[in-house]
Amino acid sequence: MDASAWEISLDGSEWSAAGEFLPHWDSSSDIRIRRTLRLDLELAASDLGIPVDQLALSGSVRIGTGQGRLPRLILTRTRREFRPGDTSWEFERTIEGNALSMILDLQTEILLANAPTESSALSPVHTGDRLWSDNARVRLEGEEPRFPIETADLVQMLGGGIAGAAPWHLHWSPGDWTRDFHGAVRLYLNEKSGEVLRRIEDEDPATIQFLLADVMSQICERFLADPEAATMMHAAEPGSLGAQAATWLRKAWPGKDASFIRSVLESRPGVFRSTMLALAEPGGDL
Repeated sequence: MDASAWEISLDGSEWSAAGEFLPHWDSSSDIRIRRTLRLDLELAASDLGIPVDQLALSGSVRIGTGQGRLPRLILTRTRREFRPGDTSWEFERTIEGNALSMILDLQTEILLANAPTESSALSPVHTGDRLWSDNARVRLEGEEPRFPIETADLVQMLGGGIAGAAPWHLHWSPGDWTRDFHGAVRLYLNEKSGEVLRRIEDEDPATIQFLLADVMSQICERFLADPEAATMMHAAEPGSLGAQAATWLRKAWPGKDASFIRSVLESRPGVFRSTMLALAEPGGDL
């Protein structure tokens, strides 16, 4: 598999590599994107243990947008089958600026297009099995609090116990609220929770809402327990773990200070959690 890097052009300007941030964009500016995918079917057949005459592969490009770690809105999904003698895909698309918000999310996948009748014991055999993928995210405006997400064996990671059966685990250390949010938080999805993984990959709204609410609740509850929470609500460095917690709390309780929100957490924890859950609703302003 040979995949070129994404390139981007803003309002007909020269092509350039798509980085983490696209300056000078606004909703009146159209974006053009492109990349090239090339497959070696014989090499792929050898690696997958499927006879080359039975190997059917397809490519998929999903374009999404919206603030948050996962795209809030899927703009387009494009699929193309690769055939012998036609194993190159030069993907190019124009995206109107008024359809975009905060983030341009680009997901590319190579999938098994048809189930083979012959295969090895380790070969993928189900139509739609993902064989390769990558994601690119380009920030268009603002400061998005991103954090890494990956799959892991939680039983092995957490050293046994029932915690290893959880659908996900948020790895972070409370206390140093000045740390960069991106580097301070990492979310691990349990690789053995197949149904949960499928729902997250399919952007199931309820599953994503529960996951984000859990992340927000963990961080905000420990933030409020810090004696300096009232000060940090107004003085945390932008982009830091503390600043992100303060942003969530201000959106959940506009105009209220840390002492008021802490009293809600201590005396009415159910209301606090319900508020976090409502704030995490897909399509909301996180």
